[in-house]
Amino acid sequence: MLVKCSNKETSVGEGNVKNCNCSTGDMFTPSYPPMDFINDIGMSSSEAYEIVNSESYFDSDTKLNMATFVTTWMEQTAVKVVEQNLDKNFIDKLIYPQTVEMERRCISILANLLNAGDKDEPVGTSTIGSTEAAMLAGLNYKFLWKKWVGEKGIERPEIIFGTNVQVCWEKFVKYFEVTPIRIPIGPDLKLDIDEVAKKISCRTICVVGIFGDTFTGRFDDIEALNDVVDKYNKNHEWKVPIHVDAASGGFVAPFYQRYKDILWDFRLKWVKSINISGHKYGHVFAGIGWSVWRNDVEIDKELVFKIDYLGGSQEDFSLNFTKNASNIVVQYYNLVRLGREGYEQILDYLFGIKYDLISRFNRLRISNIKIFDIIDDPQTIPIVVLSLTNKARKMGLNLSKLAWEMKKYEWDIPAYSLPEPYGEKIVIRLVLRLGFNIGMANKLYEDMLKAIKAVLEIESDESISLSSGSNGIC
Repeated sequence: MLVKCSNKETSVGEGNVKNCNCSTGDMFTPSYPPMDFINDIGMSSSEAYEIVNSESYFDSDTKLNMATFVTTWMEQTAVKVVEQNLDKNFIDKLIYPQTVEMERRCISILANLLNAGDKDEPVGTSTIGSTEAAMLAGLNYKFLWKKWVGEKGIERPEIIFGTNVQVCWEKFVKYFEVTPIRIPIGPDLKLDIDEVAKKISCRTICVVGIFGDTFTGRFDDIEALNDVVDKYNKNHEWKVPIHVDAASGGFVAPFYQRYKDILWDFRLKWVKSINISGHKYGHVFAGIGWSVWRNDVEIDKELVFKIDYLGGSQEDFSLNFTKNASNIVVQYYNLVRLGREGYEQILDYLFGIKYDLISRFNRLRISNIKIFDIIDDPQTIPIVVLSLTNKARKMGLNLSKLAWEMKKYEWDIPAYSLPEPYGEKIVIRLVLRLGFNIGMANKLYEDMLKAIKAVLEIESDESISLSSGSNGIC
């Protein structure tokens, strides 16, 4: 049934607009969305849909958002799985036992991918994202440390992490009153392990290593970090654990052939917990994260709550309470659907695009001046990070202006500073995700050339060339 428009006069912006009396329904939308107060009467579902849907026109296209690490595309069968489970509240574990079983299977699969040992008894939990997963890990170690401290009189718990961490760790230290020991990254743009060795102490609740950082996608040297922690722990009563924030790299290293021999996970003695984002390279829409511990004994049971008002007694280990079950189910779907081979094929494809783009950007010249320096490393996730050469800056190029110019072609590309002590260096980042393809990469490159021309106010293509070995502009 269509609801006719009200003729009530309502203020919109600076002027007044009157809704017309009409019954045209889907032909056009005479109404307007309520801005600050709820509308007095309802309307048809189709009209409401058109009003709300039209608002989304002004958002960026998620597929052209090169800033986000979060999945923006899933195949239709995966979307169907999500839709069929949207009405399930995962906290009702006794009512949805099979969803709980799927969570258990995901955790077991992840623990094995992270190389938990035969004698280990891994446990974990799904979360609404890596922020919650990271905070759970940090909070757990704070509680374990406090129990060890007891009456020793040691105050001021500390946590060690690099300046390359994601903001969730800054939130953690503020929310849970832990003193941060921030280690500046070294010349390799990774956690400076030597500086960690100088800072670790009986106040350190844990040391955080990043496996796929937000800024350059690089992996901290977790094996070297383990050696430092091991040396400390051999001579001290308090055994400092390592937590690996593998939000981005956790679904990459196990499936990319070049990275399979990197020691970063539960193969290392002092790596006690790892968090991973299922909504990044696990290929699930936001939001789903995972926190996995090597052994059950490494979780402080004070953080596990028993609740009995949902139809029976059950345990809850989380910072939030209610969360949708659909992303847990579709994470399991992806693991079933893709298998090891599928995840490997996706990464091979994305890394192929990465190295093709790097090659092209590295060869790009304007008036024989090299434009970009490539910020890359043998061990990163599938992203492309670019900075300007000194000569390109002197020409008048500016990465912030270039990123803004790319918005004209609907690409969202972040320009930002590297972590301290390299904060003066500005870079742009292109995150390659499932759903991004070779054709899109070609268009991205072509639009980047146009944007460079616009920033430099170049009228023709004659000054733009590629170095020897190229067949021209793609």
